[in-house]
Amino acid sequence: MNTYKIIKGKFHVKGYSPDGDSIRFEADDRRHWDFLKWAKKSSHLRVKKQLRIEAIDALETHYENTRQPNVFAIAALERMLEVIGITDVKYNLLVTKITSANDRIPGFIATANVDIFGRPISYVFPQGTDLVDGAEMTADLLPIKKSINYILIKEGIVYPTFYTTTEPRVVDLLTYTIKYSRRSRRGLWAIDRTMGFTLRNVKTIQEDVVILPKLFRRFVSFFKYRSDINTFPDFLRDNADPILLNDGTVTDLRNILYNEGNKYGLLVKPEHFKFIPKD
Repeated sequence: MNTYKIIKGKFHVKGYSPDGDSIRFEADDRRHWDFLKWAKKSSHLRVKKQLRIEAIDALETHYENTRQPNVFAIAALERMLEVIGITDVKYNLLVTKITSANDRIPGFIATANVDIFGRPISYVFPQGTDLVDGAEMTADLLPIKKSINYILIKEGIVYPTFYTTTEPRVVDLLTYTIKYSRRSRRGLWAIDRTMGFTLRNVKTIQEDVVILPKLFRRFVSFFKYRSDINTFPDFLRDNADPILLNDGTVTDLRNILYNEGNKYGLLVKPEHFKFIPKD
């Protein structure tokens, strides 16, 4: 079980392009960042760190100059900002950057690791949460139900995306929560098409269907280099995404993807497998 560092600080969005699963954070005491193992010195020195919010994946608002259907993408972002306490948010014309906001709002993160892009993998907590700056604790002591991670999953406005490094306690809690969100068709679960949709072209995933963002990103990367939809499985083979199924089987994303003609869909629900981090 990982040990997490509690870091108090302030959240920043003005001049940035956050989405529902990432935001900039500045520690009140920068010495706390020394707790983490930084692969890149530049990431360690950066004052405002880009967080990766653990276990969730919001619809994309600006990935590779494209986006998923906007309603839930913006909903996840604005709900995150609301819970944190950031108000008076204004966007540029394309709604890809926040031009002004009442940010620098205090709060906490709990982090144990950094991803390959130098982002602290974090549980994010609004101000008022009963946490002590600089404390160290295991996941079983974290008030997960007060986290942004849990709140956005419970409200059905983000997808789960688990890694083999995600705490088992958190996976179990979020999976249990998703079960009821799915059953009540809460939020994006009312229109989720991850398990089956017809792909005509890139506009299908930009404008028509809501799918797991990880799968969306793979399709966007595919269409950037290729045009023949029938070669998408080959593209996935060449760009492996190893996963661990709940039964302990190690396989790859392409092996749980249904494909018949231009019909695609996952054969396993997103909460029932974990991605294996790439080095």
